[in-house]
Amino acid sequence: MESLGTTFEFGAGGRKGPEAIIVPLVTTPKPPLSTISAVDELCGGAVAELFAAGAAPTDAGSVAHVVRSGPIKRIVVISLGAAEKVDAKAVRSAATTAAQWIVDQKLSAARLWIDGLASLELDNAVGAWALGMMLAGFRYETYRKVDKPAPAKVRISVESANTAQATRAINLMKAEAPLAESVNYARGLAHRPANELNPQTLAAEARRLAKEDAKIKTTVLDAAQLKKLKMNGLLAVGQGATHKACLIRMEYRGAPKSKRVTAIIGKAITFDTGGYSIKQTSGMWDMKFDKCGGMTVFGVMRAVARLKLPVNVIGLVPSAENMISAEAYRPGDIIQMMNGKSVEIISADAEGRMILADTLTYAEQQCKPTEMIDLATLTGGVRIALGVYAAAVLGDNDDLCEELVECGRRTGERLWRLPVWDDYFDLIKGNDSDMRNSSLVRDAHCVVGGIFLKQFVTGSTPWAHLDIAGVATDDKKRQATGFGVRLLVDYLRRRKA
Repeated sequence: MESLGTTFEFGAGGRKGPEAIIVPLVTTPKPPLSTISAVDELCGGAVAELFAAGAAPTDAGSVAHVVRSGPIKRIVVISLGAAEKVDAKAVRSAATTAAQWIVDQKLSAARLWIDGLASLELDNAVGAWALGMMLAGFRYETYRKVDKPAPAKVRISVESANTAQATRAINLMKAEAPLAESVNYARGLAHRPANELNPQTLAAEARRLAKEDAKIKTTVLDAAQLKKLKMNGLLAVGQGATHKACLIRMEYRGAPKSKRVTAIIGKAITFDTGGYSIKQTSGMWDMKFDKCGGMTVFGVMRAVARLKLPVNVIGLVPSAENMISAEAYRPGDIIQMMNGKSVEIISADAEGRMILADTLTYAEQQCKPTEMIDLATLTGGVRIALGVYAAAVLGDNDDLCEELVECGRRTGERLWRLPVWDDYFDLIKGNDSDMRNSSLVRDAHCVVGGIFLKQFVTGSTPWAHLDIAGVATDDKKRQATGFGVRLLVDYLRRRKA
């Protein structure tokens, strides 16, 4: 697998550790002497001096860096913020700061004093810290020349005044690695450009993943097979491209005796020009990220296999390029979908719902799941509604939607529920067809995407749709986030097989 930045590995400290030490602490109020006395002695009194001088960091994620002579020359105290506000998100954020400092300093090793984390009344704070560091190490530099690259691997020596506590922490931290690596794997796929990753090369990656992990079984349906199944929505979107559409099916059976099967469906438009409803240049150049929903499915499948979760999951990734050519589908075309319903194309740029719709039908008919969750960078409207702070969840099953919202709260990948009331169907009701693929007015764009998809589920299988268009990338860092991998793995971990 290609390098995706800096990998952090957690292990026991030796007699002579690295010269830099990271000390995460709750700094408001001032930590008790019992929390800092051992590390303060190790650092020659530097930690206590910071607090005595009023120079200790106070805001969550803020840093105080002290340079001293002695075995430990660099002491970095990172604030976890105020005690009453510390949660897993704050811990991950502080860990991100620590990781960035280590990478910026180009260190190949550092110490981590965990007593400040262990003192928190927070479930698995050290695991949250490890996850934050490992995710922060992500960089996509395949095509970029870096004169002074950061180390590809950094060893973190985990230390504590309590040796048994350090050992427990190391085990908890190492347990987070399969999940963090899978998130970063999904992010790396999302960054791969369209001249490298198209529907066929994405299918090849799915086959490679299955060879890497025998627990995953992969099948790829090509255009001829899609035509036989009458998956005309998926075919229509991809018909203008040289690289034709396909449907990638990945299966993991971790609970073979259980009848419960979760189908997770992710949109993978490897490049989206908007088709004949063409995008402006400013809105087109980063459309390699229109495959982020599908890449989340890849990440989830990798994670459940590496974690050996006792669940049954079928990952479905419909993939196409939405291009312009003499063969491309047009506004005004009427497409007969796999479930027999007809759709008039209002916008060729509303292509994601077309490929998801056929895949939802395929999932119910061919996979017989007990629940379905789809996710996609579906609408710009979700960003208008929720900004970059949450994804939307829409669906016809309260229990499923509410559990996903709770998983979002736990993981920090937040969801906000929007309605799919039948009233909204009036916005896409067709004249010459059963429905349109987009509304003729600007109302409720995100909900319209959900209400369209609702027409392709029977109601007998619980279903939820996640619109991740506002959260799939980080605008400031120009990076894919891998949104949904942690959320869905948390959901699968907690459910009963």
